[in-house]
Amino acid sequence: MRGLSKRRAATTLRTDVEAFERLGYRSENGPSDFAVILRGGQGARDLRLELTGEGAVFGGNWGLEVSTAEPVLPATSGGLKARGRGVVRMQGVRFRARGGDEAAAQLAEALSSDASLAEAVARVHFERLFIAPDGRPVIRHIGGSVVWVLFPPIVRATPLPEGQPEEIVRALEAFAAAGGRARG
Repeated sequence: MRGLSKRRAATTLRTDVEAFERLGYRSENGPSDFAVILRGGQGARDLRLELTGEGAVFGGNWGLEVSTAEPVLPATSGGLKARGRGVVRMQGVRFRARGGDEAAAQLAEALSSDASLAEAVARVHFERLFIAPDGRPVIRHIGGSVVWVLFPPIVRATPLPEGQPEEIVRALEAFAAAGGRARG
């Protein structure tokens, strides 16, 4: 079942890349079969798309993670975790520093209080959001992924919904703008 899910993940990644190519990005080979770098045209920021696997014996998923290709936020020792605020309607995002890094805690506070970032992120259907230690914002999207279950044996791709590639790009640009405000 894991082999079938890997093949489906590779196919799903190609479909995800095509959705971003319609926005003017062009793909380059990535560091693996499950990752690709997208070069932005006309001043657009380069992106990195990756399907990362989770789960093992009885089921799991290959989730689409989209990030900027280069860091847009200050580097931290352990990165930042994020959690959406709001039960029915997202009303912001709360960031928390991993570890005891004071600079990371200040960055987390600045990002948590950034209204334009919260507005941009609220339009993205994300499963998880985090800031990598090198300063790249990473959005693990609900769509553009593959879920597999051993009992009953199912491998199902979840397509990237219409309009979400644009919203992901806007959110990543909002992170870059927030990074500029946090630095300056």
